[in-house]
Amino acid sequence: MGSIDILNLAPTTISKDLRGKYILLYGKPKVGKTTFAAEAPKNLLLAFEKGYNAISGIMAIDMNTWSDFKKVLKQLRKPESKEKFDSITIDTIDIMWTLCEKYICAQAGVETIGEIEWGKGYAQAKEEFAKVLREITMLGYGLIIIAHVSTRFEKVADSDDSIEIISPSIQKRPYEIVNPLVDIIGYIDNSFLPNGDTQRLLRTRATKTLMAGSRFKHLKSPINFGYNELVEALSQAIDASVSEDGAIIVDKTVHNEIAKRPFEDTMAEAGKLWEEIYNKDNDNLKIMTNLVELAFASPMRLSEATEKNQDVVEMVIEDLKELSAKQSK
Repeated sequence: MGSIDILNLAPTTISKDLRGKYILLYGKPKVGKTTFAAEAPKNLLLAFEKGYNAISGIMAIDMNTWSDFKKVLKQLRKPESKEKFDSITIDTIDIMWTLCEKYICAQAGVETIGEIEWGKGYAQAKEEFAKVLREITMLGYGLIIIAHVSTRFEKVADSDDSIEIISPSIQKRPYEIVNPLVDIIGYIDNSFLPNGDTQRLLRTRATKTLMAGSRFKHLKSPINFGYNELVEALSQAIDASVSEDGAIIVDKTVHNEIAKRPFEDTMAEAGKLWEEIYNKDNDNLKIMTNLVELAFASPMRLSEATEKNQDVVEMVIEDLKELSAKQSK
């Protein structure tokens, strides 16, 4: 994990493509959700269901278990992966959530998540799910999330009529994570033309009967559905933001981010610092031991730290660097 330096932060910027943007697309079966992802350049499709059989040229991996996904996530941290891929597609998000729940059940040795006492299983699943999605975004990838559609009918007040409500088919707990994460929630709709043909449209604004939305206030709705069409519509919306809000436009979005490094690298740096400081003066052992115990809020040897303690070890590293710098003066 790199050092934090708030004095050298650069202003955030906006790119005119979908790199670094997070989109939830939903619609009826075979409306073109997976095809949209296939059109995105340098996209990796994580197929939690096989919706790509009729699509050629797509880079896809079948996700049969949560451990499959975690193995891919580990590889996505590598610089080579960041060169190869700009965005990640999850197809579909509801099945991804199901595999996450199964993983938590396997950890607890139960069949259903409700068997874990005091509702802890649901909290653990939500934490695990949020953590991995957040990591994908923090690594700098764009994210395309695909969901099926859910419809329900609601009675109109003071009337015998009812209206159809359209929303993504996502359970409440994963939806509470996905909704604040994404920049665009888009519904793919088929519009029937007078000549009998159909036209696919992407709706990005909510109505009384439709769940949709966008952080780009100038993004038009509806627009013709397709990757290039959305990029063009976003470009126009961002141009409007330039003239109205003074937004800064670049070829690729710049994020002020601190990438999480492999735990082995963290421990290697901590061990090297420990040895260097100890060799300067053996009396430093007591000082360093106190730093570790303060960081962990309990008696603890740094060598006993596990991957779950990585954030704490990173803080110890910063303390050791300060100690080393003071003693070098």
